[in-house]
Amino acid sequence: MAKTVKCVKLGQDLPAIDPESSAGGRAVRMCRLVGGQAMTDRVLASVSQQAWDEWTDHMRMILNEYRLDPTADETNETLRPYMESFFFGEEKQIDNWVPEQPAQ
Repeated sequence: MAKTVKCVKLGQDLPAIDPESSAGGRAVRMCRLVGGQAMTDRVLASVSQQAWDEWTDHMRMILNEYRLDPTADETNETLRPYMESFFFGEEKQIDNWVPEQPAQ
């Protein structure tokens, strides 16, 4: 049976990130790069796989909006406060980003 966590982002008991799975392993590596070991431990203890998947979509939006190089160390410094606020605080807004308005 899959481990569950009380997801800090979604407020529900949901399947946790499984570091043994390929998706979970990628999540752990990404989290270590962006936030270090302390952030990784915090994410694994309180973030669901569903919330992590939402983060990766949000992260892509940040990378595109700021035209960041995902392989550059400076990118991790830029992403860190966004990751922290996405999961554990009030979500940090992307400068100059305007959500698409539905067609009428």
